Amino acid sequence: MAERRHSVKRLWQGQARRFALWMPVLMGFGIWMRFEGVSVLWLCAGGGVALMVAMSALRLPVFWAVMAVVAGFGAAELRVRAVAAPVLEASWRGEVSGRVRVVDASISGAPRLLLDHVAMDAGVADMPARVRVTVRRGAVAQVGDRITVRAVLGPPRGPAEPGAFDFSRQAYFDRLGAVGYATGVATVEPVDADSVPLALRIGRLRGAVAASFRARIAGEEGAIAAALTVGDRSGIPAEARDALRDSGLAHLLAISGLHVGLLGGLVFWAVRLALALPPVLAERVAIRKVAAVCALGAVAVYLVMSGAGVATQRAFIMAAVALVAIMLDRAAVTMRGVAVAAVIILLLHPESLFEAGFQMSFAAVAALVAGYDASRGFWRRRALHRGIVARLVTGVMATTMTSVLAGAATAPFAAYHFNRLVVWGLPANLLATPLMGLWIMPCIILAALLMPFGLEGVALVLLGLGIGWVLNIARLFGGLDGAVAGIVGTSAPALICIVLGGLWLVIWRGWARVVGLAPIFAGLVLWSSTTRPDVFVSQDAALIAGRGEDGRLWIGRARAESFTAQTWLRREGDARPDRDAAYIRREWSCTPRRCRGWTEDDWRIIYLRRGEPRREDCREKTILIATHLPSRDDVACLFIGRDRLDDASSLTVSFPATGAPIIRTARPWRDQQIQPR
Repeated sequence: MAERRHSVKRLWQGQARRFALWMPVLMGFGIWMRFEGVSVLWLCAGGGVALMVAMSALRLPVFWAVMAVVAGFGAAELRVRAVAAPVLEASWRGEVSGRVRVVDASISGAPRLLLDHVAMDAGVADMPARVRVTVRRGAVAQVGDRITVRAVLGPPRGPAEPGAFDFSRQAYFDRLGAVGYATGVATVEPVDADSVPLALRIGRLRGAVAASFRARIAGEEGAIAAALTVGDRSGIPAEARDALRDSGLAHLLAISGLHVGLLGGLVFWAVRLALALPPVLAERVAIRKVAAVCALGAVAVYLVMSGAGVATQRAFIMAAVALVAIMLDRAAVTMRGVAVAAVIILLLHPESLFEAGFQMSFAAVAALVAGYDASRGFWRRRALHRGIVARLVTGVMATTMTSVLAGAATAPFAAYHFNRLVVWGLPANLLATPLMGLWIMPCIILAALLMPFGLEGVALVLLGLGIGWVLNIARLFGGLDGAVAGIVGTSAPALICIVLGGLWLVIWRGWARVVGLAPIFAGLVLWSSTTRPDVFVSQDAALIAGRGEDGRLWIGRARAESFTAQTWLRREGDARPDRDAAYIRREWSCTPRRCRGWTEDDWRIIYLRRGEPRREDCREKTILIATHLPSRDDVACLFIGRDRLDDASSLTVSFPATGAPIIRTARPWRDQQIQPR
């Protein structure tokens, strides 16, 4: 017994240094508590009890664990209050004007403008801080210009179904109070560039650089070059986007950790090599530190020119932590560095915790650091092999291992958020990633250096060639049969179990990490046992869907609520959702007064557009939907009225094997988030 106690004690002492790596996880727990509506009172009570236990037991790790949870909760609370801004209460039509802050494009390719300094002609009590309007193609506006246009606006929409992506939460933290489309031609009032604030001048410069790339490099290659340099993806054709997505190369379009890491690494090694050539300089100057400073400056410029999106900020912070570690003579990439970067990002942007980009980037980096740390001896032995062939084999092995680890770590998040897994992502990335690092990024750097002298032509030609090769790889693998596998949407607990198991595997050392396989297995079991709802109702019952006898979903309308319909079908596990096919197989018919449909288990759906229901409308195994009538519980049918639908962005109904139907409602993120609890 004593030997067993000593063994456990040695195990704990060996893992104690790893405790700090759990700090961002505990902070994330505090952020989750705030965003999921856990009361401040309960947090304070629980924190106080835990603190007393920690002090009485003199267990310092417990104290810091409590502080991490409280810090996450507090950061989320401060962030929610700091970005609070008015949100349009209902649909509005009229004339809106504002200053153009961002110019991008919608999914259809139409120009989309983000406006601040907003003015609306009438009927708005609290003016939104920012408005996003999709305008007609004829409108040409630059960042900083002021436009006036007649538009239809509405509040940002909530989830298309419970548990789906919540655009209204993203809009809340972007201070976006209304979205919509123009009904007329926008009037543009150009402004003098010298009168534009510095931040918007940078935006105008980014627009000019993107236009230059599209003009100098013809076709889709130029549009992708603009995306890689300044983050402007508005000109990329849908066919190219789909090919990159279906081949697992879509991450190349988003300026994130890969691009920032490649740029920083190239600048670091180029400066280090240049400084090492003169022997006198190499002896007197700490060239590694100088190279790190230059690389940090390069990635800072890249951050600014790319638009400083949250994903790029995240990548910059991670790169900065690694480069500062080099300046301090520490290891550049360690699990502690990853934890420090995560803590900084969670403090600055707590909402990032729920974003796919944050989850996937840190999962990939953590898996890579842990994997290469565990196989350190193998790579040291490989480094002893000299010769071109041996080094080439080592490079291929390292690239393969990187792709496998990153792909395995990000797969659960891709399946959860996007309901798809790319089958041929590994070979596509093995071919495209070296092109990105050895050809495309050097060409971008070379073009940037030569552009002030007007000598960037050759670099741009080479850049276009490299991007063309990547697109060919994307089309090759993305066009194969079965290139994408659809994954059924699941609930958050399944993903949480997998994430906790993965964290246990990468943070702990020794045989104790094997315990992490248990929650991963539990998460996979939860995922595989997920049951989808049987009836779907969108906001204001604009679209209704049901499950037919064959188990597949049918859609009640052909064109309405396009994004909602795509979300429902995608979360059903359709890798390439076909809305037209879902509409053709509908069991739904309408008259001017009412619609009627059928779903599995012989449940009848009646949507009453106006008037009072008939007696035969409300009987057993019937769902009656009426947005103009209050709900009733004293009837035989399931009556869903305006009180259930008024504040809901969507609603689902499930028919369990036993018991009453289960109704789940999704609501948008609203200003009540900052109300006292």
